[in-house]
Amino acid sequence: MKKTLLILTLAVVLCHLWLWAQTADAQGDETSADTLLVKPDKLDSLFYAADSVAYHYAEERIYLYGDTNVQYQDFSISSDSLMIDLKVEQAFSYGYTVMQDGEQILLGADVAYDIGSQTGMLSRGVSRIEKGFYSGAHIRKVGSDIYDVDEGTFTTCEHADPDFWFSAKRLRIYRGDKIVGKPVIAWVNHLPVFYFPFMTISIKRGRHPGFLVPEPGYNNVDGKFIRDISWYFPYQDYADLILSLDLREKTGWKAKLNTEYIKRYLFNGGLNASFQKGISGTQTNYDWSLRANHHHELGERSTFDLNLDFISNKRVWESSDLIDESLAQRLTSSISYRKPLLSSYLNVGAVYTEDLINDRVNVILPSASFSLPSRPVYELFLKPERSPDAWWSNLSYNYNVRFDHTGDIRDPQRSFTDIIWDNTPDPADSTLFLNQHNLGLKHYLGLSYNWKLRGWLNLQQGVNYNESWFDRNKDGDHWVRGNDYSAYASSNFNIYGIRNFRQGWLRSVRHIMTPSASISYNPDFSSNSQFYSFGGISLSSAKETANLNLALDQKWQLKYGKANKKINDIFGFRSSSSANLLSDGKKFQNITHTLAFRPGSFSLGNLALSGTELKLTGLNLTYGAQFSFSQSPYEMTLTDWKFRNQYFSHTLSLSGSAPYKKYFQKEKNRIFESYEKVDSLQIRSEELVAGESSENWRISLSQDVFASGNLLQPRSSNLRLDTTLKLTDNWSLSYGNYYNLKDNELLSQTLRVSRTLHCWKLDITYLRRNEFWEYRLVLFNTELPDALRFQTRDSKRY
Repeated sequence: MKKTLLILTLAVVLCHLWLWAQTADAQGDETSADTLLVKPDKLDSLFYAADSVAYHYAEERIYLYGDTNVQYQDFSISSDSLMIDLKVEQAFSYGYTVMQDGEQILLGADVAYDIGSQTGMLSRGVSRIEKGFYSGAHIRKVGSDIYDVDEGTFTTCEHADPDFWFSAKRLRIYRGDKIVGKPVIAWVNHLPVFYFPFMTISIKRGRHPGFLVPEPGYNNVDGKFIRDISWYFPYQDYADLILSLDLREKTGWKAKLNTEYIKRYLFNGGLNASFQKGISGTQTNYDWSLRANHHHELGERSTFDLNLDFISNKRVWESSDLIDESLAQRLTSSISYRKPLLSSYLNVGAVYTEDLINDRVNVILPSASFSLPSRPVYELFLKPERSPDAWWSNLSYNYNVRFDHTGDIRDPQRSFTDIIWDNTPDPADSTLFLNQHNLGLKHYLGLSYNWKLRGWLNLQQGVNYNESWFDRNKDGDHWVRGNDYSAYASSNFNIYGIRNFRQGWLRSVRHIMTPSASISYNPDFSSNSQFYSFGGISLSSAKETANLNLALDQKWQLKYGKANKKINDIFGFRSSSSANLLSDGKKFQNITHTLAFRPGSFSLGNLALSGTELKLTGLNLTYGAQFSFSQSPYEMTLTDWKFRNQYFSHTLSLSGSAPYKKYFQKEKNRIFESYEKVDSLQIRSEELVAGESSENWRISLSQDVFASGNLLQPRSSNLRLDTTLKLTDNWSLSYGNYYNLKDNELLSQTLRVSRTLHCWKLDITYLRRNEFWEYRLVLFNTELPDALRFQTRDSKRY
């Protein structure tokens, strides 16, 4: 027994040793595989070089003269002359000095550097860090990544003579993190413009946690306010989180949580939630809102989607800047799952819709559907490599099935049971329901035959069959069944006409006419009126009909110019009508017409105004229009065509570019270029940006008119104007409005003025909508937009 235990123990130990060896080998292989992740050991030797070297053995000092350089680990000093004191392990430079600490380059004079602690001091220094420059009377390295600056300045301006900077008696630079200074003065063109007791500027690269710049303001409803007192937190490479607070003098406060996340090829989504305390007169309300979305790839082409949109009361959006929120009338939440099945997809989901105006809820919970698209019937019996050349190969079928449970809840005091399943009669009318739920299953099967007669006439015939099962009918019977069916036949063909021109701008005109006709027959299914219609579950309850549908589509296409440029469907005209052949009265319905004119975009070339230096290039004119109306075949005459329900809309836009000359261009700060490595990718990127050319002004005008009779006496007529102008190389203007021409009323307008201030940008926006106006002012640094940002707003509701 002991021998057996000893053998088992040795076997276990050997097994563990073997596993440990395999793991060690795997780790060793993994470590040796990625050599880029292994940092080389720092050399702990002191290297120095110069044109001439003097040794003082008694004092243990080394003097270097002419093109000197001292290196220790990743630190180096270059100067005209250097002295190294080996006793105290210190180095001193005299005159102009270049000091490089890793990626940090400092230029100045008279460096004193302690080799052991790797700290030192530089006089009259200047350096470049991240996206800015700093300088000072003295720069001291007091830590591995910390520098103190006396009488310092900081700027993100790349000019040799900067347009702006911040000055401070004391600056502390945390490399790769932030800049802290006090007291601070902001300078613009050598003029002091603002004073700060202290200032902190983040210079971190990439995404990093921290506070964002809030937005102060005032309006007549909230009083003074500070919006978006926010803290930002990134989670790895997948998610961003912002926790923020709005403080309002008169109407309370609002806390918000916003997050977005994404993992490529797997999932993405976001969450927006808020909770607020609202004060209105003597009344205090606590309200919340929740919005979320999530998309997930589950593999094998299966997907899961979730959209949530809930609020406790519409009050939570009363002060929202988003038009969709402030004017929202309903909210919709949904959940869905999609999975491949039999060369198609199975869809399962649920929908929750809340009517905020009528305090009403509609639910579809659950809903499932499966649909097979049109496929040849022979595939049910044969699997040939190619389609058979036989008449029966054109016989096709399609099928879908749908299951729905829906609820219509009108009870303002609804409970969870009411939403899931509860049929409650309306106390005011026993024939109606206060809460009503329905459950059903529907099958649809279609069979069609398509063929082409003599190679030009397209013919199609088919029959459709529907069968539905219901949990109950209007008579109170449970688990009932109904059906309907129909048959149809249709045909269409194309007629082509071409006219070529030997001379002139127009080379060719092509006219395509497509007449079509179809007839459908539906038996009398008026007995199906006993069944409910809900969701996607319904049956025909119409009387016997035989409908004839006629339509004529016309299109015109052009070729023009020496290059034979094409304009497809420059004109389009469609006319259609239908008739019930079994009707005892007037059989034909109204004839509807739609005329479209789409010439597209035309290049107008360049325009130079004589006597001026103004030149417009790349001019493009775009136009499109559509006109629709209907006619009654029993009322129209040769003298009165009875155009009814007329609708006309058109859009005209003109765009182009205006090149600007740059005067008094300042020289860039290039003092570090000779010491830095050349980034070829950055140079190529700057060349591509400089070579880009696009339109910098655009004017667009659109109008829509509706009239029941005479188009010159419209029911409604609206005009929209959208303009974007780059007035100069630094000034841009955009303006848009929405004008009711019939009532002569300006419904809304938006004006935005932008001024580029080299490395700063100023945006001023004014919005007016009905009885509400608002303006917003934002000034931000283009290099550090999150750290250097000043903004305010004001609004008023009448």
